[in-house]
Amino acid sequence: MKKITKLAVLPLVLVLGASFSTMANAAYDCNAKRAAIEYQIQQAEKYGNYNRVAGLKRALSEVNAHCTNGSVLQDAQKKVTKLEQKLADKQQDVQEIKADLREAQAKGDAKKVAKYQKKLQEKQADVKEIKQELKQARAELAAAQK
Repeated sequence: MKKITKLAVLPLVLVLGASFSTMANAAYDCNAKRAAIEYQIQQAEKYGNYNRVAGLKRALSEVNAHCTNGSVLQDAQKKVTKLEQKLADKQQDVQEIKADLREAQAKGDAKKVAKYQKKLQEKQADVKEIKQELKQARAELAAAQK
């Protein structure tokens, strides 16, 4: 009986974690960050997850001690800059793989062609994902600047 209860709680904990990350993305100012953390504390207490409560209370005290709207703006700008650099690196990787692919095609090496095509698809998927993250980060930065 206890195993079933533990298994039933696990998906709930995962859902709560996902909702926290969504709320964190929406946290453009310190008050919103506090509200998001306080909500998560309530949810963790409701479901008896006291280790999570302790961690969230530490996070709340950090927000209370160090969060300013200027720091939120600065963090948003750092995130955008970091993602822009990551995007540039991945795009460079794509260009290098395309060059390797062209070389393998010119040599007629089917095994290497397949290898580079697979790598190219993976890197292009990474680029697409980073672009989406960057779009979200830029939206958060714009909201923080208001």
